[in-house]
Amino acid sequence: QRSTFKVLFYVKRQSEKSGQVPVMGRITINGTMSQFSCKLTVRSTLWDAKQQGLWQKFESQRINEKLENIKTNIGKQYQRLCDRDSYITAEKVRNAFLGLGDNCRLLLQTFDEYLAKFQKRVGKDRSISTFNNYSKADHADIHTDDNGDYWI
Repeated sequence: QRSTFKVLFYVKRQSEKSGQVPVMGRITINGTMSQFSCKLTVRSTLWDAKQQGLWQKFESQRINEKLENIKTNIGKQYQRLCDRDSYITAEKVRNAFLGLGDNCRLLLQTFDEYLAKFQKRVGKDRSISTFNNYSKADHADIHTDDNGDYWI
């Protein structure tokens, strides 16, 4: 079964401010589509829609390199997911590229794991007072809502 995979870039002209427009990306896989912001802005007059990049000018080189890096990284995430999963969607690839999803851990989850390992080492090469201080800081002013989202 053949899979289609494409990454393209475009500018969001309706969001133009002071002659600058945001650069957006679109991933398409087997008919599924997911869009994202590239976190870049360019002068709208320099954008070349056919090339999905900027006209070849010295000032454009840095942006074109960033776009090429984004495309390469998305391709790597796509390949990684293909090696691991049988069902790939554009959103899965986008989430992997943006650092969202299955393999990502929240800061507090990482800190909880660190504390558990730290506690096992208390009395060997870690002190109980340091562990107690870390434990107090753990969730001191951090709360969760009904969805499990954290807020301070």
